[in-house]
Amino acid sequence: MASESISQKLERVLLALIAKQEQRSTALGQTQSCRQCSKKEWIEELDTWGQLETLRRILCERHLGIELPSTIQDDVDQVIAYRNSHTLLTSTSCIIPSATLEDRNFEDANQVRISCWKGDITTLTDVTAIVNAANSRLLGCFVPQHRCIDSVIHSAAGPRLRDSCHSIMLSQRHPEPTGRVKVTPGFQLPAQWILHTVGPQLNSGEVPKPWQQAKLARCYESCLEATEDLAALPDGRKVLVFCCISTGLFAFPSDLAARIAVETVKEWYRSHPKTSITDIIFNTFEEKDQEIYQNLLSQFPTHAAIERLPMISPSPGTIKARAWLKQADTLIITAGAGLSSAAGLDYTSKSLFSKYFPAFSSKGTTSIIRQWDSPAEKWGYYFLHLDMVRRWPLSEVYGKLHNLTVRFPGKYFIRTTNADGFFVKNGFDEDVISTPQGQYRFLQCFDKCREDAYTLSEPFVDAALPFIDSKTQVLMDASKIPKCRFCGGEVTLCVRGGGYFNSEPFRDQEIKWNMFLRGLEKDGTDSLEDISPSTSCGRVVLLELGVGLNTPGVLRWPNEDLVSGSKSKDFRLIRVGKEASGCVPWELEEEDLAVGIDGDILAALNLMISETPTSSNSYTSGDNAAD
Repeated sequence: MASESISQKLERVLLALIAKQEQRSTALGQTQSCRQCSKKEWIEELDTWGQLETLRRILCERHLGIELPSTIQDDVDQVIAYRNSHTLLTSTSCIIPSATLEDRNFEDANQVRISCWKGDITTLTDVTAIVNAANSRLLGCFVPQHRCIDSVIHSAAGPRLRDSCHSIMLSQRHPEPTGRVKVTPGFQLPAQWILHTVGPQLNSGEVPKPWQQAKLARCYESCLEATEDLAALPDGRKVLVFCCISTGLFAFPSDLAARIAVETVKEWYRSHPKTSITDIIFNTFEEKDQEIYQNLLSQFPTHAAIERLPMISPSPGTIKARAWLKQADTLIITAGAGLSSAAGLDYTSKSLFSKYFPAFSSKGTTSIIRQWDSPAEKWGYYFLHLDMVRRWPLSEVYGKLHNLTVRFPGKYFIRTTNADGFFVKNGFDEDVISTPQGQYRFLQCFDKCREDAYTLSEPFVDAALPFIDSKTQVLMDASKIPKCRFCGGEVTLCVRGGGYFNSEPFRDQEIKWNMFLRGLEKDGTDSLEDISPSTSCGRVVLLELGVGLNTPGVLRWPNEDLVSGSKSKDFRLIRVGKEASGCVPWELEEEDLAVGIDGDILAALNLMISETPTSSNSYTSGDNAAD
């Protein structure tokens, strides 16, 4: 009997968990909110990312009255472990200390290295303990929509963490007090231990009282004391990673919380100069928190400037992807918004939006604001946005990609949904770039009065910029608002956003794209869906970067169809990005046709393209180790 694949195991686990939920609801006389979601056919229709998100939601909401049989618990462990194996990990041994604590009054005092690192705390490896900012129930977050650190840690660690916390609370018989700590294993995390501490909770905008500040300091002291009793890592280090306690939903002001954290660590060290802790890392997730900690640590007498970023550890996915790229004959790069974000242009960044568009901050942080007070306001924003994009500096991540394409002279093509023109800006030949979603480079008639009713945007930007108010960011000269040169009607950005989109400026490149595809297959078909590649095209790698779920029908699904529909099995898909953007169907991984890499795009490219030799999997290897 063939062994069960990990994708089959994921489906079976989901159905078992849903059945458990239904049994509990029936016993309590409750009605299931969605019976469709419990059907096997619905689970099977979801792609892997949809199934994993469903699993995360079910486990997050799971009532402690729903006990999991050991066999199901073991299967969940395997699924979560396999999911986590796609994530790029950062070793704490590669994080450069910002400062050191040392006491020269004691001859045998130990030094403590202090660092600041921005990223997902669950992706740090070579860690003794990470700190979880818990609530007084100590059971994790039960709201799937929350992306709080409590939820993130429980999701990555798996359901055994909640069960362990539940056992602690049953024994304790009262809510966890503020400022104390409870220790659990890390379970599916790289960290050996998790320190759960409850910080003081404030109302939004409230100024912390002295007793609340003291409680927060006590959280840090308790974690330090608990770490003293934990075993060191095999390399002799003892590494403690603090999150930003109480600064999220608990509303403690970030700047004051950081000062308390740093000062408490310094004061604790003065009374414990012989501590066994060797490394303390302040983990941040928000840019503003990172800046606060960097500023505080720069004031240490032993401060040292960080000269390089920490190295990312190779993963099974990056090792396999590296081998595929090395053996490939043809390269297709497909790119979504995640690649622009990797170059610094992150449309979800509040700080970035506030920097360039302070007058519009109250209207949201997306690239297209749909509610405008006037055309002058809209075009003030549009012109400033276009100017920001065209002035964006050259990017290391695009440079890395450009170096990669040198390996494939005349045998590569780029297809991107990004309208920013960054590929051309960073030196790529526009003849090998397809932009099916449009480009900021053009303006078009909103009514599409003619096929050729479009024009370059740059002259209009240059003409309008001197007339945009620096404070309101509104265009003050209405004559600079562009009109269609044919019908005199409204003009808009030539970017797909509805039926008004004019694809004519990009038609030639679409033809070239289809011709490129036609050269990879036998029958001369014109569409991606009909491709049947022959062995003569050689090995083809699709390197998909930062492609999420906003428009999956443009890049994501066609890439999967191209790989799975290949008769010669000479196509491979490497999907890189964060969360959904780094997840491929596990069925394709099991066939050795695709690999997903969840993490920073530049870090992944460095691992896949660098000249450092690594062990590799053959391009034509058969079995996948996921079973």
